[in-house]
Amino acid sequence: MIESLNVFKKPNFFNGLKAASNFWNEMLDYFTFKENFYNLSLHGYGVVPNVLDEFKITSVKKSSNLLLIVGRGAAVDYNGKAMFLYHPQTVLIDYKKYNLPETVYITIKYNEVYDDYYIDNENPEYHGYKKRVESAQIDISNEEPEKNNIIELARIYLKEDENKDIKAITEPKDYSNPQVNEIDTRFVPWICGAKKTVSPILKKFLTDLLNETNIIANHTDDIINLTCLKELKLVSLIAKMIVQCGELLFSDIINIFNPIYEINNQLIQQMLDFEIKNEKRLYSIKNNFGIFRTKVHEMGDLVKYFDDKLETINKIIKVQKDILECLRNILVFKKTTFDDLFIISYDLPGFLVIEDEKYSLVEYLDFNDYETEKIHEFKKENIKDYSTSKSSFCYPDSVMVNDTLKRYAGGKISFKIRNLVKNRDLLMIRRTDVFHGNYKVQIFLNDQKVKTLNIDCRDTKCRWRNIICLFEEKLIIDDSIKISFEVTDTDNDNFGKIWFYQKI
Repeated sequence: MIESLNVFKKPNFFNGLKAASNFWNEMLDYFTFKENFYNLSLHGYGVVPNVLDEFKITSVKKSSNLLLIVGRGAAVDYNGKAMFLYHPQTVLIDYKKYNLPETVYITIKYNEVYDDYYIDNENPEYHGYKKRVESAQIDISNEEPEKNNIIELARIYLKEDENKDIKAITEPKDYSNPQVNEIDTRFVPWICGAKKTVSPILKKFLTDLLNETNIIANHTDDIINLTCLKELKLVSLIAKMIVQCGELLFSDIINIFNPIYEINNQLIQQMLDFEIKNEKRLYSIKNNFGIFRTKVHEMGDLVKYFDDKLETINKIIKVQKDILECLRNILVFKKTTFDDLFIISYDLPGFLVIEDEKYSLVEYLDFNDYETEKIHEFKKENIKDYSTSKSSFCYPDSVMVNDTLKRYAGGKISFKIRNLVKNRDLLMIRRTDVFHGNYKVQIFLNDQKVKTLNIDCRDTKCRWRNIICLFEEKLIIDDSIKISFEVTDTDNDNFGKIWFYQKI
């Protein structure tokens, strides 16, 4: 934190001004103080990264002397002064003068050296140095440096062996836990150098793309249980957080897409392995799978040979959008019609596209899970007969499906569903045994009668059907709703799994 500021007095010139040496020196001080302020406020203090050798320290031993070689570099001290070491500098560690074992500190501080001496031969009284070389001084001390004009470059815990000698100073074997006579750079401060950032528009676009990636990964994971999809969920979520929470640098973008490409690439093989395990081609036969594979390989070339250009970043983003579209078509969106939905035998996915309208799964009742009735506050009213049984029947495509079936005669059954979005269409799909068929079920929302289900088919061989009911957005007035089924005393009804979708 900057606790005090010099009053900045900018030089002002006018006709007749007599400018002696002190005037010009004061003008230089103005620019120096301003530079110090900018250094400290915009970058901080510490070693400047990516400049020369970054003060890398190495050690040699000549005869009985321990020598440290400090590499070239630049740093900013706690007052904002820039320090430069233009050539490697060798310093001697005279460990005999310390009370060992003891920690010594290698530090750097600002130093000026006068240069370019001038003398007026005709007027010898006019003389002086025309330049001041801004440099740095390297010191070794057993006192911990204070945070003023000194920057620590390393520390070493010196300890003699049984022969009262120190054989060598070495690099640490474990950076996080340097041992005796090893160079410890854990406490060296580093400043943040200026780097190219990205526009707010690109940042928002990246956030939306990563959010879309996370959504697709979430829903595809519901359909096909692959480790890659779980990794993609986590990576896209973390990447989105990084983009949103900090100042995104241009150089960071490629590091965001690197792991996403790796996961996309692994996903191809995991989908093929899934098909081999299940002995059925579910995904690779689709046209979008070939496009998906091509796009992933295209993304790989762009990521591996990234040329640090915005045009390439734009291509990577476009390819990722294409990859997501392929995943939607392969795994997520199963486009269908209400007529087809009536006889679909597989468990319904997280997304449905029905006649160009998109629906997302918001609630799901599976009575194979004994907790379902408790979670959804399952209740029965005025029922004459009630039973629960495990049932195995076919759909019209001859696929045998097992489910837990609730049967009741007369009366009303109710339960609650949650996680709804108010004022949005709600689609209910209910698995039903139509062995008896040809009856009606009254539907209530929050005890208000709103719909009538017509079970108007009867099939004694392929008995499963998916009965569909669409509730208009005006009926969805809260984020949780009580739903009731009611039949007359002379009718019997049944249901297995129930899916609830809302329009996107």
